[in-house]
Amino acid sequence: MNASIVEKFVEKITHSKSKCAGRFYEIFSARGFLLELDGLSGKVQLSDDSHSEDGEFLEMLQNVDYKKMCNKPHQDALVLHNNEGATQNRHPYFENINTQLFDIDNNQYLTELFTYEIPVDLFRLNWERDQYGKYDQFKKCDVLPKIRVYDLEPFIARLVKSVSSAGISTWSSCEGHWGEPAFIVFDGKYHRLWFQAIFNKFIRKKLHLVCEWEWLGWDERCSISSPNGDLLELYQEMQDVARLIYDYRVFLRESKKQVCSRLTDKHKSMNKKELLNIFESYFEESLLRCSSSQ
Repeated sequence: MNASIVEKFVEKITHSKSKCAGRFYEIFSARGFLLELDGLSGKVQLSDDSHSEDGEFLEMLQNVDYKKMCNKPHQDALVLHNNEGATQNRHPYFENINTQLFDIDNNQYLTELFTYEIPVDLFRLNWERDQYGKYDQFKKCDVLPKIRVYDLEPFIARLVKSVSSAGISTWSSCEGHWGEPAFIVFDGKYHRLWFQAIFNKFIRKKLHLVCEWEWLGWDERCSISSPNGDLLELYQEMQDVARLIYDYRVFLRESKKQVCSRLTDKHKSMNKKELLNIFESYFEESLLRCSSSQ
């Protein structure tokens, strides 16, 4: 990773943020941590939407040499027991983070923070998790197991965590390397088509997007690239989309529940184009109901 890209990226996302708490919030939100900031007190804490181990990883990130300390195996994002005991054993960062302990004005530290390529591991991806992505699993709207920041590459971590917080299951992701696009692979066609419907009918209308978001059906992938090959442009746009999704996560989860309550066996046999049209239509109805109730 080019250090100058990281410096420009951090400068852009922290523009006008002079206080330590505000800068910390923007930097570590961009790194993938789901945070809450009290604007009056300056208190920053991990959101309850975070994985139970995110506090431990965040604490390791106080050290510029954190990569030498992080030796846990990367795991499947959908290990069902990954949040057991979270309430009893909550990390202190779920209550309050001492932002002074992080060297966020040091460009070398920031470059290390955003430079971490996660190795692809067949055991981590867990090819046998067969139930996820099937029609019945999508329709039940179960709460998804939370994903660790540790298992995600820095520049796409926030987008993956936000998508998951909205009730959409993902399989794998990559921030893009050697000129290749960034991407998210979804757990099956239903999760991918639902995200595509939200993207078409909500995200595109809320944000001015310049990157190319392409939908590749062979592995249910959304590929994201800057038409000019501008990494800074790519990373910033993924941040903007992630922020929007997370800000509206409660509404998006409720919309999914409403849509899934209307699905029948006839939808199960529809081709992707037909089902996308149905999802978009149902989602637009959710938007109208939301607008009329405000």
